[in-house]
Amino acid sequence: MTTRLILFLTYALLMIAPSAAHAQIGPIGTDDLGLIWEQIADQPSDVGIACMPLDNPANTVLYNANDAFPLASVTKLLIFIAYAQRLDSGELTFSELVNVDELDRYNLPRTDRGAHDRFMAQYPDNIQQISLWELALGMVQYSSNAASDYILNLLDPVDWDAIYRAIGITNTDYPNSLTMIPLLMNNHVTGKATLSEVDTLNRTIGEGYLDLYVNDEEWRAAEIEYRSGRGTQFPTWDVQTAILARHTANGSPSDFLQVLRAIYEDSNTALTENVKALTRLALFWSESDFIREWYLEFGSKLGFYSGGTLTLVAYGHPYDRSPVLSVIFFRDIPRSQYNDLVREDAIGNFAHWLNFNDCQGLWSVLPR
Repeated sequence: MTTRLILFLTYALLMIAPSAAHAQIGPIGTDDLGLIWEQIADQPSDVGIACMPLDNPANTVLYNANDAFPLASVTKLLIFIAYAQRLDSGELTFSELVNVDELDRYNLPRTDRGAHDRFMAQYPDNIQQISLWELALGMVQYSSNAASDYILNLLDPVDWDAIYRAIGITNTDYPNSLTMIPLLMNNHVTGKATLSEVDTLNRTIGEGYLDLYVNDEEWRAAEIEYRSGRGTQFPTWDVQTAILARHTANGSPSDFLQVLRAIYEDSNTALTENVKALTRLALFWSESDFIREWYLEFGSKLGFYSGGTLTLVAYGHPYDRSPVLSVIFFRDIPRSQYNDLVREDAIGNFAHWLNFNDCQGLWSVLPR
């Protein structure tokens, strides 16, 4: 199948939608977001929001939108764009293959809530190769950290400055490997990091641990054995929070609103039409009865990490309503509240509420 035909089919898939219309404003009401309002009220400086109705940008809402927040898996969106550009330029093809044994070397047990295992569960146990294209989709849709780290290493070097200039983002760090974060927090050589040690750490150290884990058989075996015991995975919550804030990729809601505009705005030429179509396909939700019932198209990328980071970027085009872009970043959420927010998918419901209300009503509930 040719690249041109694949891109045509990609675009066609995104345009397919049921013809039914909905008279209701939406399924999520203001009263359904109690956990969100509580967290914002408790820590108003630790949430950043950027919300834009694409058909009416004058009604854009920006709240702490120029502040930098830990991104967690939202960085995978940037990695996918870099990959899609290589496809578009012909440097990579859809037929590229990945050796599963090599990919598995990036999988650090018990650090991604089973995301990589869920991704690989769709294949036979004895599979030896998968396509790089499938892996890139899995990076976004399943949020496999092994997938993102493998692809980031494959693409290296990436001219992130050129990508950021084209899109117009100025307050976002370059993506880092996701697997290096738990290794920086805790490994069999250093043990769990303490708060007094946070300032002595950096991303270079973390990436060095990842290199050892991938390439040094003795180090790798020792690390896997170390992580096989319960209670050894992470340091205290405040240490995790500090490491996420200081030593992982941070970015602003305003920047990621620009990223979404580059992907979803028809008139935006920051990315080629091929790259836009591929990225929309990667973000596209299709296996959800809720989405099929309420949306012409919905695309999103969720990021979360223990230590209190919870992030989401989303495009929502409800039936009979205008499309909305939303960016919601939380940081430093207390542990019990964080667990409740993740369990209830509160940030996802917040995005739906924004979509069905065209970003309006926010100022009445946001602290000034």
